[in-house]
Amino acid sequence: MMKLSTMKKVIDTVDRDWKSPLAERILERWGYDEGTVFCFRASANFIFMFKRAGKSYFLRFNDSCEKELKQIESELQIVQYLQDSSLKVSRPVKSNNENYIEVVNTESGTYYAVVFEALQGKQYEMEEINNEQIFRWGSSLGELHQTLKCLPDDLQKNRPNWQDHLYKMEELLYPSETAAYREVEKLSKWAEGLRVTKENYGIIHYDFELDNVMFENNTLGVLDFDDCSNYWYVADIVYALRGIEHFNVNNSVIKIFIEGYESETMLDRSILNEASGFVRMHHVVSLAKLTRAVDVAASTTHPEWLTHLHKKLSERIKFYRDSIGKVQN
Repeated sequence: MMKLSTMKKVIDTVDRDWKSPLAERILERWGYDEGTVFCFRASANFIFMFKRAGKSYFLRFNDSCEKELKQIESELQIVQYLQDSSLKVSRPVKSNNENYIEVVNTESGTYYAVVFEALQGKQYEMEEINNEQIFRWGSSLGELHQTLKCLPDDLQKNRPNWQDHLYKMEELLYPSETAAYREVEKLSKWAEGLRVTKENYGIIHYDFELDNVMFENNTLGVLDFDDCSNYWYVADIVYALRGIEHFNVNNSVIKIFIEGYESETMLDRSILNEASGFVRMHHVVSLAKLTRAVDVAASTTHPEWLTHLHKKLSERIKFYRDSIGKVQN
């Protein structure tokens, strides 16, 4: 999640028809069909949908204060590696300048922009998918991990790992978050004690939830690799299924997902037994990220969308604090 102040700066350029002169200015580097550029969403990134020569694409950009250029470069290297596999991933598109990433300087700041081809298919909510789709969802993650196990070392080294995440969280947390600091210390010791092998540890997607996959017949397309990191592969299973309140391998959805996963690659069951640790790690990382994001005070003068989002994120911060507090107690 980006800072709310950064989000507001860009969303203020979006009119009631979901159009933005800023997005159109950025897209001049690629070209677009007139009248087809619309704001899609803003969270960790700004996403705009558009068409060029009648074909659908997505523009993704970030303020330079939110992400380093080298992070995007390493992400695209991994996506390009996956393009040569049987996996269906959203492909980056070169600009008219033959660049995959464009650095755009504007009066409101510097933005890093990438364009991706739109994947065909449909997105589902958890309550909408059937057992066959759950199995396919899990098998797709297994197929992704099996492919990533062959990823060249130089591409892995350019991505963060769980230690980087926890160290970064310590920098972002307020000094008053004593329970969270203790939790980071405990989780670091716990993770250092976990077994690491080529089969159970490597690059994971990190956000393989349903809003980042597209179902089309018997195939599944994968979006949004910008958080991919070095972790235990089990963490990707846990994070993909975090919409389920409690991670329990006997839950019917989790059970079918894992069956699908194991149809494509090996699962280290001893690490799976440590699932609660990955849940705790995700909570403390999310607490720090959201604390950083909520950088504007609540106000009656904010636009309605910002007031609603501020309230939602503040409630989520409280949830993570309470969850960490229960563990510490």
